[in-house]
Amino acid sequence: MTEEEYRRGKEIRDVAFGKEGIDRWEALNEFVPAHARAIQEYVFGQMWDRPHLEMKFRELIVIACAAAQDLSGEVKLHTRGALNRGATKDEVLDTILNCTPYIGFPKTNHALAAAKEIFDEWEANQEEWKPR
Repeated sequence: MTEEEYRRGKEIRDVAFGKEGIDRWEALNEFVPAHARAIQEYVFGQMWDRPHLEMKFRELIVIACAAAQDLSGEVKLHTRGALNRGATKDEVLDTILNCTPYIGFPKTNHALAAAKEIFDEWEANQEEWKPR
């Protein structure tokens, strides 16, 4: 992995998640630097920097993957990222709803509840959650 991938990974990550995402990554970096660096370089610096999908669609894909694994925290984080990338509330909801036949109602319910928390807080926290 290269310093360019590290730099691009930081840029891509920071745009999506805002201050809370930066704080979350910095806490992980203090605790396990090698793991945090791998996320930044590989996930964001390599995979997310590929040219064929718009960032908004990448966020929606991660929301679907997180819903399938019942990871409400990741659904919340990437719902914020999707909104910051220009996704609409309806696009996030349809992404989750489309998963229902494949992952089941309970996981879909959990993902919808997580997304609703972000939607309910979006106006009050939008400035804090906006890209840096």
